[in-house]
Amino acid sequence: MTYDTSAKPLSWAVHRVGQGILVEGDRVLLSGNRWFTDRPLVWTLPGGRAEEGEGTAAALVREFREETGLDIEVLDLGYVAESRSVVRRQLFMVCAFAVRVLGGTLSCEGDPGVEELRYVPFGELGEYLPTSSLGDPLRWYVSHPGERARYWFFGEYSAE
Repeated sequence: MTYDTSAKPLSWAVHRVGQGILVEGDRVLLSGNRWFTDRPLVWTLPGGRAEEGEGTAAALVREFREETGLDIEVLDLGYVAESRSVVRRQLFMVCAFAVRVLGGTLSCEGDPGVEELRYVPFGELGEYLPTSSLGDPLRWYVSHPGERARYWFFGEYSAE
């Protein structure tokens, strides 16, 4: 058997993401993203990918403003969720932080990819975030107030 050692391995795309957990009473703010034109909205916490040389907390402040119109302060780390897809050769490292509003007006007009913003009751998060990689860390966070940040790993999110 011979092996082709000249073949270059396919590279992975690594995305560092900052997301904000904005809680109001027993509800949390979610953004409805139009990631796929032929599918329903994908709901996530507001936030986005860090640019080269930018920390995830700084990316969160910038992206939260773009997606929601709100200026925020980053408080404590809520959780870290690492999700990868061998199929898509992508790795997402999400750092979700508790945030508080400093000012601004809630509006999704600043980001064409966000079609809707909604405060969702904790008990309904499963309807909006049905996949484990999107929903389990946030559901754990809101059901364990005051506990230390937790790390999550999802080895193949494409199968969800």
